[in-house]
Amino acid sequence: MINSLSPIKKSMFAFLAVLVVVLVYSNHFYNPFEFDDEHTIVSNAAIRSLKNIPQFFVDATTTSSLPKNQAYRPGLTTLNTIDYAIGGQALPNPFYYHLSIFCCLLLLGYCLFCFAKQLLKPCTNAVSNFLWALFLSTFFCVHTANSQTINYIIARADSFSTLMVLISFLMYLKSGYWRRYFLYLIPLVIGFSVKEPAIMFVPLLMVYQLLFEERKAIDKHPFHFSNVVVVLKRNVWPLAVIIFLFLFSQRMTPKTWDSGNTDRWSYLISQPFVIIHYFNNFFLPFNLVIDTDWEFLKTITDDRFLIGMGFLIGLGYIIYRSSQQHPLLAFGLAWFLLALAPTSSIIPLSEVLNDHRPFFAYIGLSIALVYGFIWLHQTYANRFSLTKFYSVALPVCIALHGYGTYQQNKIWSSGESVWKEATLKSPRNGRNWMNYGNALMQRAAFAEAEAAFTQASLQWPDYSYLYINTGILKSATNRPAEAEVDFLKAKSLDSQNPEWYVYYAKHLLKNKRYGEALKTVNDGLLLSPAHAGLAVLKPEVELNANHPEDINTIKLEAAIKNAKANVSPENYIELSLAYYNVGQFEACIEACQQSLRLKPDYALAYNNMCSAYNQLKQWDKAIEAGQKGLRIDPTNELLKGNLNLALTSKGK
Repeated sequence: MINSLSPIKKSMFAFLAVLVVVLVYSNHFYNPFEFDDEHTIVSNAAIRSLKNIPQFFVDATTTSSLPKNQAYRPGLTTLNTIDYAIGGQALPNPFYYHLSIFCCLLLLGYCLFCFAKQLLKPCTNAVSNFLWALFLSTFFCVHTANSQTINYIIARADSFSTLMVLISFLMYLKSGYWRRYFLYLIPLVIGFSVKEPAIMFVPLLMVYQLLFEERKAIDKHPFHFSNVVVVLKRNVWPLAVIIFLFLFSQRMTPKTWDSGNTDRWSYLISQPFVIIHYFNNFFLPFNLVIDTDWEFLKTITDDRFLIGMGFLIGLGYIIYRSSQQHPLLAFGLAWFLLALAPTSSIIPLSEVLNDHRPFFAYIGLSIALVYGFIWLHQTYANRFSLTKFYSVALPVCIALHGYGTYQQNKIWSSGESVWKEATLKSPRNGRNWMNYGNALMQRAAFAEAEAAFTQASLQWPDYSYLYINTGILKSATNRPAEAEVDFLKAKSLDSQNPEWYVYYAKHLLKNKRYGEALKTVNDGLLLSPAHAGLAVLKPEVELNANHPEDINTIKLEAAIKNAKANVSPENYIELSLAYYNVGQFEACIEACQQSLRLKPDYALAYNNMCSAYNQLKQWDKAIEAGQKGLRIDPTNELLKGNLNLALTSKGK
């Protein structure tokens, strides 16, 4: 047993904790964008300039390229814009987003450590206080269930807003002018601009005051009516602030925003059982998935509603009964329920649950769990050798969760692996099958992709996105008539989806229907002016519409002139593409080699070489180029697809 901790020992333990977190997440930094990352980051032209940041706070349409997903979250869009600028590339680079999110995770861990030290002071001595607080923060950072939030880039909204809540708590605990002038609400406001659940700081603060402050002044049950009245009076201004923030956010949200047309009653009665799922995942995180196939309950006579309500009543009873003798247990469990309230109550969302949502809530369960460990040690230390047991069990606990997170990072390493797992764990979700098909299509596995789309149609026969992607596949496999049917079906199901205008325009362009393609692009831009895909596509469509006969020749001449006038690896890549489009594949390869002489680690050059060698049926050279490119950029799906085509063709 450690009797004392010198500053050097404390530094060593802290360094070891940080090292563990770094090692656990060392394999996640190149994981690609997934799911809602596409419309909030990849295709969102609004994040392409830092100059747009002031606009985010007055125009919520900048949040996403999809009108139905344009909620008021200016802080979140600002974070995405900053990371795009740091990347310094034409397209958003997921590495810089993951790096930023991970740095915030480390800061969150430090804030949680400081917060835990304050909470645990009454039940620990100086040495155990440091060690338990360090265990709590490390355990939370490497927790396997939290890997869903850290890997899913747009879920940074959950982790960053949670960080702001912790900073508000620390500022409040500092007392002085931070508390006197309500300055501790500043991080709350920042967190709210990133995601709305940050406003739950105020209810959490009130519970904290009831359990740890008012009980000292009034000798009654912490939740006695008189105590509650006192705390309400103390928090008039904080309550006014969060009410204002909520109403202001509602006013700023565009009318186009759609939560998913979910029935409020069905959503509400589904949540008690969902909360059991979240609770279970904290202790046994084996059911994590990017997109579940849970369905909404229809009636309160459903066994799942009754079981869920029984669980909530039981949890509420434990909170009430433990609040006098075990306030930390009560506080942790109350934190868990209050943090889930915004997403698991009366506000209906499109999905009945998401495994990234309880990130904020799991801080509460972590507090309750650590207090439980401390109580067991203090109660039974004389009867059992719990000190020796904990010295082994707690590091093993962290190691197991670290291993689980490391494996989850691998699953998130590609769209194919994350969506394949989703189809296995949630096979009734048509979106999972569709996205798995999209991932297969990216590596030119068209037959497998079409099979996945067929499975998707069996589950969700009226899903607009499915028919868009089926149309893309059939267009890519030279079945234009069939593709046309699917594209038109998609539009009939949802004519307000900008993605339809992007991919249908590409289909029209491929089939030389230039006038229709131009009209489609313009109609799409009217619907979503900040859609990056439509903005990039428009000049190409206009050029084709104005010069339908010799467009590729015009492009080649311009590319040759540009490469000679401005020698750069990027201009030679453009030249290689122009040669490719006119069928001069040897010249395409030469242009790629010129680009590589200027920039030896240019993965895109190897991609174009691989594709050109495929056209020449020189499979060995194509494989060599593809493998070299993937060593430089392992996440490049286009390279993977071209390399797979070369390997498959050589095998045949």
